[in-house]
Amino acid sequence: MSVESLFREGFLKNIPPSRERAEKSLKVAEKYLSEAKQTMKIGVFEMAIIAAYNSAFHSSRAILFADGIGERAHFAIYEYLKEKHGNFGQALLNAFDMYRKLRHSVAYGLDTKVGKKDAESIVEFAEELLEKVRNYLKIPSSEKEGNAP
Repeated sequence: MSVESLFREGFLKNIPPSRERAEKSLKVAEKYLSEAKQTMKIGVFEMAIIAAYNSAFHSSRAILFADGIGERAHFAIYEYLKEKHGNFGQALLNAFDMYRKLRHSVAYGLDTKVGKKDAESIVEFAEELLEKVRNYLKIPSSEKEGNAP
């Protein structure tokens, strides 16, 4: 789906660009990533997947906030980044979309089975994405500044 049609159908909307909201979104991403790692330690892999995806969602959303874009559907983030920020890395964007679908299946499916390897891979992805978005937007880690959420 094109970004133009996402705007037309209300899945994306223009908002004032905000570095502050982008930074806040990255802090939320850090919090969810930390929770995913903690949940992994106790072997609750479904919740680790959900928390890691939430981290990835907020990391990705930070780019939209910086651009002045609001979203009303998770898939719209993927489509927007693919079309407007293709230089960000297609493999990373494809992984985001794959994990978006996995999170949906874990959260809403009735028969989705996941294990440690599934959870480990999405946690690693969320960590990589968070750092890549920080570098992309030139926003330092709040953990390094002593301001972790």
